[in-house]
Amino acid sequence: MMKEQLEGIVKKSINLDLIDFNELIQFMLKNIGNPDGYLRDNLIYRGFCELILNEQFTEEQLVLILKTCSDDEHLYLNITQSNPSDDVFTRSFSALVITLILGIDREKRSLPEELVVEAIHRSIHYLFLEKDYRGFDNTKGWAHAVAHGSDLLTEAIRHPLMKDSKLLCSALQSLKSCLHTEYALIDEEEERMLPVIDALLDKGLTDEQLVTWLKELHSMQIEDWHKKYRYEWNVKKFEATLLKHLLKSTKCTKTADWIIFGNPTFV
Repeated sequence: MMKEQLEGIVKKSINLDLIDFNELIQFMLKNIGNPDGYLRDNLIYRGFCELILNEQFTEEQLVLILKTCSDDEHLYLNITQSNPSDDVFTRSFSALVITLILGIDREKRSLPEELVVEAIHRSIHYLFLEKDYRGFDNTKGWAHAVAHGSDLLTEAIRHPLMKDSKLLCSALQSLKSCLHTEYALIDEEEERMLPVIDALLDKGLTDEQLVTWLKELHSMQIEDWHKKYRYEWNVKKFEATLLKHLLKSTKCTKTADWIIFGNPTFV
């Protein structure tokens, strides 16, 4: 029954007055990381998009969803485990739902500030902790934690309650941790990182600070040649994407010049 309701919501073919949203929310939160890609991605996430963006939930319901998605059983579910598992789907899709709510609250400012600040803090640290970098799974669909986490990081930085300059530095370190991995990022994760940089620039990150951070990306002390090769691949791919973006926007000319003329070498 719940799947049929979600299909109706996504297709805009159901009378929303006939739906018990409290019951539906419980089902959606319970299955937010379901390994079934159709249920997780096409129905539950898209259902959240449809209902949150069109303001169908009450403030109380949004508080429940934000609290739940931000907790240790969702955004941080078994995040310290080193072996890849299906838990990444729960973490990654919880990140997307938090992104939706923070985006709405950035405009409306209707949710309790203490709750929003806590969600922002946990959102900024999420990517630093996440170590499952898989993009698309041929059997279970998108995990894409780096991309989803970057979306979340962007919205957390953009929120007016994000005022802690130390957290802005943490955001850069989170991106660095994703790039400094022996897992080759091949599903356009670097494109999803660009809005993070833009959000940081809007919050006061300077051209000089961005250059300094890029130089740090190139500084690696790694003996394993293949691991180092993968780190370099990720950094170079991100840097090329960033350069194209900066040249289009005429932002950060010092950073663009350093990428073009600095001839960085990996050490």
